Amino acid sequence: MEKIRILQLSLFISFFMLGYLILNYFVLSALAWLWGGFDTDLIYILVIIASFSFPISMLLEQRESHILSRILYAASTTWMGIVLYFVWALLIFGIVSLFINVPLKEAGILIFIVVSVISVYSIVNAFFIHEKIIEIPLKNLKNPLTLVQISDVHVGSIRNSGYIQKLCLKIKGINPDAVLITGDMADGSSPISQETFKPLEALDMPIFFVSGNHDTYAGLDNVLSALRMVGVHILDNKSVEFNGLQLVGICYCMQRNMLDSLLSRIDFDRDQPSILMHHLPLEWEVAREQGINLQLSGHTHKGQFYPFNVLVKLMFPYLGGLYKNGDDYIYVSPGTGTWGPPMRLGSRNEITILNLKPG
Repeated sequence: MEKIRILQLSLFISFFMLGYLILNYFVLSALAWLWGGFDTDLIYILVIIASFSFPISMLLEQRESHILSRILYAASTTWMGIVLYFVWALLIFGIVSLFINVPLKEAGILIFIVVSVISVYSIVNAFFIHEKIIEIPLKNLKNPLTLVQISDVHVGSIRNSGYIQKLCLKIKGINPDAVLITGDMADGSSPISQETFKPLEALDMPIFFVSGNHDTYAGLDNVLSALRMVGVHILDNKSVEFNGLQLVGICYCMQRNMLDSLLSRIDFDRDQPSILMHHLPLEWEVAREQGINLQLSGHTHKGQFYPFNVLVKLMFPYLGGLYKNGDDYIYVSPGTGTWGPPMRLGSRNEITILNLKPG
């Protein structure tokens, strides 16, 4: 089984690198052609640098994270986002040029300016953390509660303990009854130490956590150990009663369609108000059948930036926000951090304030 997993991972990395090489060659050669300065040798050199800086920075970060490796990682992942913007801009230009004769050099300059503006906006937008208030009536809930959901913080090479500290200051200002973390607290881009999540100690309310896929990439045992060190309650495949509310947690599982089986093994009262913390926004109908009133998920990042907002929705119909079916709800967080390119377009980093009312 381990050999199969390694083979699958090797194939994925190989196809990814081949695709990334092709994208970089397409963008850099197209821009050179538009600007009238096509130098084949220079294009090849730039394509190799642009394509391999990302995997090299990842290897350096995994081996020993330091300021230079973090700068290289941030620059290479940011370029990954920028090159995707260039791809779409060039494709749009190609379609427009079928109907309108556009001078090449002017088109190249315009594409460069538009992509630069969009990229700068996306980077700046990803720097801020926004608060969103959601009011949800839960049947059989006796007393109102205020909970904070954070998800997909992706602590690693780009977002570190300083980002958690900034996050904690905002949460302290909200002063909720509890904080719920629905997975991907870690990114997996750099090692997690016992000190990584130390800023969470500043919060004087209970914190509950379920794992996400990136927590497993970062080494789940290390992530859970570091979280326990700062008093976080791990709810993977467990339930706990909190102020008249049942919090039910499901761990991240690579095998799909497991929610019914996993929930059946957890002891909780199906007739009492309950919240399911589940990283993946899937199988909501199963959760409702199992007596869950509110499912909290993440994972999608709401696509993070266009056009992935559209593509991700094809895989996850509950892309982001609040969805209702009868008396039951699911809220999908757009994430509190970013993965890969530190960029957001069409989405925002979010702290979700859940005001729960008796239904």
